[in-house]
Amino acid sequence: SQCGWDGAPLLDIGFKVDSLDMAEELYFFLPFSIPPGEKTKYIEDLGCKFQQTELVDAIFNESYATTIAANTKSIDVKSIDGKESFKIYQLDIAHDIELEPFSDGTILKIKTSNIISGRRTDSETFPTYYLRFRIKNHPLSFLIHQYSSPVSALQSIFHTTYMVDFRYHNIRSLDKTLIEKFSEEGNHRVNVSELHFLLMTKAYVDVTDATFKSIRTIERNVWKNYVDNRDTTDLVAYHYAHKPKERGENIPSSELFAKFRVEKSVVKCYVFLTILIGAVGSIVGSIVYEVLKCLIS
Repeated sequence: SQCGWDGAPLLDIGFKVDSLDMAEELYFFLPFSIPPGEKTKYIEDLGCKFQQTELVDAIFNESYATTIAANTKSIDVKSIDGKESFKIYQLDIAHDIELEPFSDGTILKIKTSNIISGRRTDSETFPTYYLRFRIKNHPLSFLIHQYSSPVSALQSIFHTTYMVDFRYHNIRSLDKTLIEKFSEEGNHRVNVSELHFLLMTKAYVDVTDATFKSIRTIERNVWKNYVDNRDTTDLVAYHYAHKPKERGENIPSSELFAKFRVEKSVVKCYVFLTILIGAVGSIVGSIVYEVLKCLIS
């Protein structure tokens, strides 16, 4: 997730899937509406950006080697020690993704047959796939809420406060019909063994009230293309991670709450307040002078 600089926020979603050939489709629910005919306006593939090896290392915080084969949409990734390998797939938003309006949101469908070729046999191991896409041109009000304090009107002149409310598989906040869809015949919930949330924003943004695993400034040149040439000077990444206590267990749900405050341009407000205070002072001074003059008389 990226927010707090140069305009509207962006939401980047990535997931690494083992045994992708075991599923016919992947479903991902987004709690807002996207018109099916405008999916390329709101959804952008990020797999193509991983042709830069340094970005792969930065995203996964490990050292990898990448290989890009001709006439394919997959990028082969292998760790330097050879213990891990996977494929980054470059999604064709127009053909690889289907949208289904559902309740007050949208179900995003990805057909696995468009990604893999053939089915594995019992003696074969199938590669892990990584998919990553971006939600753009949307205020993301389900995730980022502007907060106005009823008792700090003066403070709101100088700062805007936002809340980040990140929830993964929070049953209490999900539509009941959507929950029923999880248990329909043929549908299975994907087990998640690790969950990461990255909040990227400018250093002048004051982020509080969250338990982050790490906080660091990012490498400007490495991330420049990834953030569509936005200004990466003094850009800070806040990393939240949720892993089970025991290896092999899965995450049933996860929640993160963070609050961040952005300074407004206060020059005009300062001039206005200075003039207003000066005017009030002059009026009060004139009244006091007239009162004193009457008392003396």
